[in-house]
Amino acid sequence: MDKKLEKDKELVKQVQTSNDTKAAEKAAEADIEKDLDLTPPPDPGDDLDEGELARLEGED
Repeated sequence: MDKKLEKDKELVKQVQTSNDTKAAEKAAEADIEKDLDLTPPPDPGDDLDEGELARLEGED
């Protein structure tokens, strides 16, 4: 029974570590998005359809 309890404790520890890692990753991503030095400026063409992009490319 001690071996079962040890396995259960190890499993709980692994799950907690996994959750901590996921939470840390989410926090890091949020920090990166807030930091202008780490976030590239948005491309003006990102939200344009093909026709709008063609029109802009022709103006260059």
